[in-house]
Amino acid sequence: MGIFIKNPEVERKARELAARRGKSLTAVIEAALDRELADQPKLPRPRPTLEQMKAATEKFRRDTGLDKVPYKPITKREWDALWPIGVPEIDDL
Repeated sequence: MGIFIKNPEVERKARELAARRGKSLTAVIEAALDRELADQPKLPRPRPTLEQMKAATEKFRRDTGLDKVPYKPITKREWDALWPIGVPEIDDL
C-alpha cells in the first residue's frame, strides 16, 4: 500500500534522509515513526461511563435484533443449574 505525501518539502526531506542513510523511503519513515511512538507515553484509555455502556448495549441489542426477543429473567435455581459443582446436596437445591 502506498503513501501519498502532499507536501513537497516533507517528501524532499524524507527522500534526502533515505539517501543519507542508504535506506528505502519506507525504512526511514518506519524508523522515524518507531522513535516517535517510543518517546510518547501510552495514554490510558478513558473508561466508559455507565450511561455509555448502557447505550452501547442497547445499540448492540437493536443492531442484532435481540431487542425483539422476549426477555424472561431466570431464577437462581436455573442459573445455578448451568454450573453444577458436583455436590448433589447443593446441585439439587
